[in-house]
Amino acid sequence: MKGHKERLMLFHKEHRKSLDEQSVGEAYLLLLRIGSRFFSYAREWAIFEPVYATVPDHWHRVASDLDNKAQDYDQILRTPRTIISNDGGAIYRADTVEKPAEASKQA
Repeated sequence: MKGHKERLMLFHKEHRKSLDEQSVGEAYLLLLRIGSRFFSYAREWAIFEPVYATVPDHWHRVASDLDNKAQDYDQILRTPRTIISNDGGAIYRADTVEKPAEASKQA
């Protein structure tokens, strides 16, 4: 799990490259509901776009904490993501960081 305490993956049982808008919305709502329980230990967690998918033609989303000590933290910073705050419930999109090694040194 690349140094994360928990990690969730939601995928379609059939190999589909994309889903209709309603199905994607329902998938995000499901991840939000389950993720808020799984990642209750973290201040923030995220749902990631499948930029680094090993099976690119299979729709899925991964959710995990944002631990800056995780093995894949630089990849996290390079991945478009929706961040969810457990402190107040704010939800926002995060842009990718061009030079993750420099950004993580400043944090």
